[in-house]
Amino acid sequence: MKRIVLLGVFVIMAAAFSSFSFAGQNDIPQIDDVTHQINGYKYLCMANQGNQYDLEDKFNAFFATIGFTILTQEKIAYLIDTEKQYVLYGTYVCQPAINAASNLTLTLRDKDGKIVFSSSKEGMCVASLKCDFNRASDKIIQQISSLNYYFNPTVVQEKRYTSDDALQELERWKRKLDLQIITQEEYDNKKAELMKYID
Repeated sequence: MKRIVLLGVFVIMAAAFSSFSFAGQNDIPQIDDVTHQINGYKYLCMANQGNQYDLEDKFNAFFATIGFTILTQEKIAYLIDTEKQYVLYGTYVCQPAINAASNLTLTLRDKDGKIVFSSSKEGMCVASLKCDFNRASDKIIQQISSLNYYFNPTVVQEKRYTSDDALQELERWKRKLDLQIITQEEYDNKKAELMKYID
C-alpha cells in the first residue's frame, strides 16, 4: 500500500515538473486567427442602432484610436471596389438584466456577412443599465486592445475560397468585364488567382 501511495506522489510530482519545464514554450506568442483576420481590415462601419447607451460613439472612438477609419454607409458607396474588401461592419446586441449581469455582444463582419470577430461580455452595475453596458463594452475593448491591431492588406488578399465561392467570384468579375468596368488584364489576373480554388 505504501508503494502505491509513493508511486502516486511521484507521478503527480513528475507531471508538475513537466508542466513547469515546458511552460516557457507555451508562453511563446502565437499568431491568433482572430488577430490575423482583424488585421486584414482598415475601415469600420457601425450599424445605426440608435446609439443605445452611447455604444456606437464609444466603439467608433475606440476603433479610431487603434487605427481604423470610421465610415458611414454613404461614404462606403464612394470607395472603389478594391477598398470595399477592407471594410468591417459592426453590430451590437444588448441583453439587459435586472438584478443580474447584463450582456453585450459585439460582432464584426466582412462585406459578405461572414463573422470576422465576435465577443460577448457581461457587466453588472447597481447604478443603471447604461453603467452595465459601459462595463461590458470596456471588457470588449480591452480584449480587442490585447490583439495589437495593425493593418496588413495581405490578410484579405490571401484569403482562401471554397470551390463554389471562387466560381461565384469569377462570374462576378466576368460580368464586370462584360460591362467594361474592369480591363481584360484585371480579369485575367483575378481568374488566375481564383482558378486554383476551383475543382
